[in-house]
Amino acid sequence: MASSEPGFSFRVNKATRLKIFVLLFASFLTMIAATALSVGYGLHRYWENVLRQEITRNLTEKARMFASRVNTDRSHKIDDITSEEGQSAGARATVVDFSGRVIADSEFSVASLENEGHRPEFVTASRGQVGIEIRKRNGISVIYVAVPAAGVAVRLAYPLADIAIATAHARQILVFGSIIAVLAGLAISAVAAETLTRNKVGT
Repeated sequence: MASSEPGFSFRVNKATRLKIFVLLFASFLTMIAATALSVGYGLHRYWENVLRQEITRNLTEKARMFASRVNTDRSHKIDDITSEEGQSAGARATVVDFSGRVIADSEFSVASLENEGHRPEFVTASRGQVGIEIRKRNGISVIYVAVPAAGVAVRLAYPLADIAIATAHARQILVFGSIIAVLAGLAISAVAAETLTRNKVGT
């Protein structure tokens, strides 16, 4: 019979092996894709929240130190204090009185900041609370932390570009891991298909 010919048996085994391989590899790809999507989304949100909380906490501590120096340092001009504190914190520093008038800024001239003192974080600080706001400046998200001082409010502003860099790095690691998983799935599927085909022939 034709079915007993070696060539026919080889073609049947090859077709069976290919079907098993495709089925196994497709299952691996589905699991890898589902895992990568769920982990990637969760990882992005997790790192973003952790980094934002850490930056907010550090910036708030530095803003309080800034306010403390404004309250106690009588040997330096407010412009010098603002410049030094901004440089020390690695952030933009601003001082505004409770009427909304900008007194000093570490990066911009006071004349160019006519409406800066009416920002939401300064309004909150003028009520004796810590004001925290995030908004975009030149397309980059910036966190602003303002705290009250003696007759004024001080603020530190820090760009959140570090968060984007960190999450992009995490995505690169996830993509690299997914590629390794795909290659592993390819090898396992090939070996399993070969083994199952031989076992079927042996029976």
